[in-house]
Amino acid sequence: MELSERKQQILKAIIAEYIRTAEPVGSKALSALPELAFSSATIRNEMSELEEMGYLEKPHTSAGRVPSHKGYRFYVDHLMRHPAPISTGDETALMALKAKELDRLIQEAGRLISSLTNYAAVAVTPHLSHMSIRQFELISVDERTYVVVIVTDANVVKNKLVHTPAPVTREQADLLAYVLNQTLTAIPITQITAERFDVVRRAAGLTALLAPVAEFISELIEDMDNQKVFLEGANKLLRFPEYHDTSKAQALLAYMNDDKKHLIPLQQEIDGVQIFIGAENGENPLSDTSMIYAKYGIGDMGQGMIGIVGPTRMDYAALSARLSGFAKGLNKLIAETFYDENK
Repeated sequence: MELSERKQQILKAIIAEYIRTAEPVGSKALSALPELAFSSATIRNEMSELEEMGYLEKPHTSAGRVPSHKGYRFYVDHLMRHPAPISTGDETALMALKAKELDRLIQEAGRLISSLTNYAAVAVTPHLSHMSIRQFELISVDERTYVVVIVTDANVVKNKLVHTPAPVTREQADLLAYVLNQTLTAIPITQITAERFDVVRRAAGLTALLAPVAEFISELIEDMDNQKVFLEGANKLLRFPEYHDTSKAQALLAYMNDDKKHLIPLQQEIDGVQIFIGAENGENPLSDTSMIYAKYGIGDMGQGMIGIVGPTRMDYAALSARLSGFAKGLNKLIAETFYDENK
């Protein structure tokens, strides 16, 4: 059954009032609003019908109504205005981040959006399985100690100090670096197979440096293929009346911190900004929260997500607009930091 124009106006007004006050909304308060030119009795009847239809709920201790998850979803899908992305001030703060490691940069971005919005924030790194290695470098510390440096095509630099069981000459290390650069670069890291490494072994010889280099490459492949999830500002949830119930708050925080991959939305295909309301997050402590996510990109190699977590009573329009602008600023920062596109 479609909602009449009047029911839509009343539902929208109830959501706006509840977001503002965190108190159940009654017909008397609504009738005083200039945008609702209806009598208190008319509003009361419409509210009763909205409750019967599942768009409103009536708390046991109040005569007023609050929006249900279904009501919020209807609001987000049909009634919410979509303001232009807000980015100017947030982008300035983003550009001040100086982290040169991608994971650290994404974590810092999550910390920043939590500070700017005063909500808990979630930052998810992308799968980087399409990334390729651009260069290998083996730097000698002494004949048994080397620094293995790997530079990806996105200018992400990984390095590891390794120790060898036997001495390795500079000539052996130079030959291995040459073979690695000729054999394992400019291909997706997922294509670096045992067969390809056999080619490296045959060409470079059985140097003692071969095994620790192979182990580091294996660690890199696993690291790039796994999404990391950073949770920042979780304690900010405690400021909301919805989480003044200590047991409820503890259950939510414990669930969020136990396995942060709980915070990756069940529907991972993010197109622009997506909003997950209440039970859409699954049957768990997140079922009484909402999550707003926006995607950001790492060139052609993958997409991650940046988002916020809070009570279902949140200003979806303002927060989604802000998050959209923030994600666009993060795209720009990543390009400038790792691709030098604007330098």
